[in-house]
Amino acid sequence: MALEEGRRIHPNMARVGFEPDLFQRNCLINMYIKGGNLEDARKVFDEMPERNVVSWSATINGYVRHGCGKEALDLFRQMQTTSVKPTHFTFGSVIRACSMLGLQALEWGKQVHGNIVKVGLQSHDVLNNVLIDMYAKCGDMVYANQIFVKMPERKSISWNAMISVCVQHGYDEDALKLFCQMQRSGMRPSQFTFASVITACANPLAKEQGKQVHIHVIKTGYISDVYVGSALVNMYSKCGSPDSARQVFDRMPDRNVVSWTAMMVGYVQHNCGEDAIQLYNQMHLARINLNQNSFAIALSACANIESLDVGTQIHAHTVKTGYELDVSVGNGLLNMYAKCGSIDRAGRVFNLMPKLDLVSWNAIISGYAQNGHYKEALKYFGLMQQAGLQSDAVTFASVVSSAASLEALELGKQIHADIFKTGLELDVSVGNSLITFYAKSGNVAHSRQVFDRMPEQDMISWNAMIGGYAQNELTAEAIELFQRMQKIHMRMNNVTFVSFLGALTCPETLAYGEQVHAHIIISGFELDVCLENALVAVYAKSGRMFEASKLFNKMKKQDAVSWNSMIAGYACNGYGEDALKLVCKMQKEGMKLDHFTFATVLRACASIASLEHGKQAHASIIRARFESDIVVASALVDMYAKCGSIEYAHYVFDKMTNRNDISWNAMISGYARHGHGEEALQLFDQMQLEGLKPGHVTFVGVLSACSHAGLVDKGRNYFDSMSLIHGVTPKVEHYACVVDLLGRAGCLGEAEDFIHKMPIKPTPFIWRTLLSACRVYGNMEIGKRAADCLLESEPQDAASYVLLSNIYASSGKWDDAVKVRTMMKERGVKKDPGYSWIKLKNEVHAFLVGDTSHPQTQEIYAKLTSLTEQMKVMGYIPDINFVLHDVEQEQKEHFLSYHSEKLAIAFGIIQTPAGTPIRVIKNLRVCGDCHSAIKFISQIVGRKIVVRDSNRYHHFMDGLCSCGDYW
Repeated sequence: MALEEGRRIHPNMARVGFEPDLFQRNCLINMYIKGGNLEDARKVFDEMPERNVVSWSATINGYVRHGCGKEALDLFRQMQTTSVKPTHFTFGSVIRACSMLGLQALEWGKQVHGNIVKVGLQSHDVLNNVLIDMYAKCGDMVYANQIFVKMPERKSISWNAMISVCVQHGYDEDALKLFCQMQRSGMRPSQFTFASVITACANPLAKEQGKQVHIHVIKTGYISDVYVGSALVNMYSKCGSPDSARQVFDRMPDRNVVSWTAMMVGYVQHNCGEDAIQLYNQMHLARINLNQNSFAIALSACANIESLDVGTQIHAHTVKTGYELDVSVGNGLLNMYAKCGSIDRAGRVFNLMPKLDLVSWNAIISGYAQNGHYKEALKYFGLMQQAGLQSDAVTFASVVSSAASLEALELGKQIHADIFKTGLELDVSVGNSLITFYAKSGNVAHSRQVFDRMPEQDMISWNAMIGGYAQNELTAEAIELFQRMQKIHMRMNNVTFVSFLGALTCPETLAYGEQVHAHIIISGFELDVCLENALVAVYAKSGRMFEASKLFNKMKKQDAVSWNSMIAGYACNGYGEDALKLVCKMQKEGMKLDHFTFATVLRACASIASLEHGKQAHASIIRARFESDIVVASALVDMYAKCGSIEYAHYVFDKMTNRNDISWNAMISGYARHGHGEEALQLFDQMQLEGLKPGHVTFVGVLSACSHAGLVDKGRNYFDSMSLIHGVTPKVEHYACVVDLLGRAGCLGEAEDFIHKMPIKPTPFIWRTLLSACRVYGNMEIGKRAADCLLESEPQDAASYVLLSNIYASSGKWDDAVKVRTMMKERGVKKDPGYSWIKLKNEVHAFLVGDTSHPQTQEIYAKLTSLTEQMKVMGYIPDINFVLHDVEQEQKEHFLSYHSEKLAIAFGIIQTPAGTPIRVIKNLRVCGDCHSAIKFISQIVGRKIVVRDSNRYHHFMDGLCSCGDYW
């Protein structure tokens, strides 16, 4: 009101010819400054015909009072060019301006300090106090302390100033020492002293000192002071004692908004969001005038407990009180909406905020990233850069995480370059996000480089690196890092164990899993569901289903991951029926099947080649509307291919709107398994045309396709192109495929030479592959060498003895064959019998060679006799070379007639309607005679006969086989 009156009178002075004197002009300057009108104050100042020290000091002080430090210093420089001498009041204002500007004004502050000394004001209490504050805020605590020490007489205000700046700059121990010195000097602490000292005790290590100060506060009678009480509430909260903080709070006779907010902060810090919101509601009812800090803390509490409803109510309250436009409140709203999953509302709040700071940008970027909107997160990162803001560690951690989730390797590398330029690569949180990014992108070597360059790694760094090795199936590296972590006594948590256990994927690493399991039990680690699931998975992946089942049944609470781990364990270890039974149990217990469960169920169906169960699962998938899920659809392709229905596999693949590398790999491998080599290779070309990069699994399918189709030259070329063109380093399975390719084609010498030139040690499987090819082509020389290498590494492998014995027998070397069989018996090696089975009406019927145990044996044998007679009329001649016994020809023909696959097919013909496809599975390679016979049978009965042997699928129809007699 007075300002408006003064503004009205001022212009009238000139109209009536009244010329204000110096005193009156100075009064006008003060009037405008107190009213917040700096522009008019400066106008009066500039129009003054003469100015005294009051004119200059008042205007400089006006700039300082309104936060215009730079303008205050500029005016002081101008004053120095005049004859007017500054007073202690002028110097005080100028020093405050330097404090306001911080480090950039330190040199100016030192010059002003020099001027103060020159004019003899170095002992002035007020000036010394503001100098202490200035040096502290400019980051020079040494100068601040020197001024304090040199003061001839220290009053309470000086002690308070020095203690306060120590606390503000994190020198808590120094503040407590000063407090002790202050008491020894006989100076009585004030409420302001106690407020600062209590703040210095606000960490768990200083809790006992804080209690002693609390006692001192009670003794001196300051316990009822609202600022001291608020400081105590804050101190106990930060020391991990929210109950003590609440006791202080409840006993306070007067509370202001600071007290209430401090108590809310304590609750939020200790994850007591509900208590914080309850306190907010009490403030509201008590009609306490909330400030921006109160709203920001209340919103933080809502974010912590994900209470969207309460958060929305608080938002409405901020709108009514006008605090919605405050930047700290806006940031609180962004954080609350993002953490409550309402990212669209967060976006609207962000777009309506009149002022944005770095926290605002970080909140919206991290919010989008946390809610899975990775592209939006990166979009706002770009907008932030356009706005000219400098990113910090929080920004980079969020955008690197988003790039990792999108598998945007090139973009991630660009962001890494920006991080390097800003020097934030050494920041722990940024380093951790980079480790995860490169690991997710498959570039784990870069992850390790980032890890090794970090000057300091925390537990999250180690967990991320071990997890990266686990994701990329680098078990040995994960084990090495985990052991190093143990050696340096780095603290571990459940995430460490879960990450490490995830790297243990085979029986050979089970011992490490058992050690971790024992360590968890001995150390008393709390077994949460994630850790229990990881342990179940380790035992399941190692084939120890009994132990996995025991752990699973002991779990207090099983989630979808627990069930899926057990189902996957049964499926992968050949217990397909048990996997399907567990699925039924899962459904009975009310658990919903997710996309991973369906994928696992399909894997179980594939493992037992149960097309019927697979079709039932497919129907359930359609009902649950998961058929468009890329993981489920890929598993369907794989299941149909492994269950012998390559047509259905192709149908599902064609219907997929989105395909990833797993989808393409499943279809390529399916074609390979069914002998459709050219189709597999065409699909490989198409995959690349659509922009997908072939990987290790892709090339296993491609090389298998070449092997099964006899495409030797193409197979060689594809193998060479792996590293030369596609940058894929061949693994042992790729070398095994090439050996199989050459072996099937009869290039046995080349295959043996290829093995010897391999850069990695040949596995028993590779030698067994060569030995099997030698059996087909009757090459005793190479076969004997392959068998020797195989038996040296696996002396208990029955297949090695049988294959070698069969090579001798097929060449008429009966004595040598007998010696091998005798050696096998002496070493206690037992051969698994060859058998075939057929599943009809959910019942499995299994047959051995010459089996007579089936209830319908007579019908089966009669049917086979009839079929054999018809086959002979059509030109079938039994190939007795496949009877590896030293008996007469007639007896050999008898043995051939009742091979297990023939018995299973005969039973299928009897038990199923005419025209129905017959599906038979054999645990060994189908013999040449049976292969020839089944072609005739398919022609006689007019049916499609599908046989899955240990290597591949054979589709017999109208006297032909899909393999083209090359298998």
